Amino acid sequence: MTIVLSSSCGRTRPSWLAALTAAGGLAVVLAGCAGPVQSVEPTGAVPDDYRLNHPIAIEDKVETLDVPVGLYTARLTGAEKANVVGFAQKFVASGSSVIAVVAPSGSPNQDVAAGIAVEIQDVLAKAGVAAKAIDYRVYHAGSDERNAPVRVAFSRVGATTAPCGPWPDQASVNGQNRNYANFGCASQQNLAAIVDNPLDLLYPRGLTPADAARRADVLEKYRKGQAFSADLSRETGGSVAQGVGQ
Repeated sequence: MTIVLSSSCGRTRPSWLAALTAAGGLAVVLAGCAGPVQSVEPTGAVPDDYRLNHPIAIEDKVETLDVPVGLYTARLTGAEKANVVGFAQKFVASGSSVIAVVAPSGSPNQDVAAGIAVEIQDVLAKAGVAAKAIDYRVYHAGSDERNAPVRVAFSRVGATTAPCGPWPDQASVNGQNRNYANFGCASQQNLAAIVDNPLDLLYPRGLTPADAARRADVLEKYRKGQAFSADLSRETGGSVAQGVGQ
């Protein structure tokens, strides 16, 4: 029996073509007869990666705190001391080695600012900053800067990203199934802002030592056949107050 296949080319093909088609060669044989096919990109193959479009850079950043000094300022206020203490804690947590206290020179308040700078150094020391880590410096200020501040600064490793925008395209008009230009930018900005140790974005930390006391307690209870996990029985129950939501 002769089997005839009708192709898109309008020609008949002999029976051997049917056998070849049954063996999986239809796509190859009829490739010359097919017209132009529009490429459809599957959802899972979207080439735009927000981590590449909005990368997080790990680089040195300078953290600064300006303490305003009036011409007749006598000493630091309580609020200013609290700000300096918070800045000192941030310095200690950063692992940086030097924190600079920079007083103005050449301004009308330079003498008052020098006394405030000394007081700031005392506050830093009481907040846990080593004396050898505090570096006293001066910067040139203009004669018209009556309230030139004392600047406290240190350098640390930080995570930064480029600002979001502009918006060259629209999320609702995209025929290629691609992410719009600013997709993921806000998430990258938030991640860079909240990460505790920016180096965690580059490589994982080493394992910390096990809690020897807790491990010994668990093993002792295990040998005695006692429960060594937390008692969560009271957390599984509960009742809803009557009338709520009515």
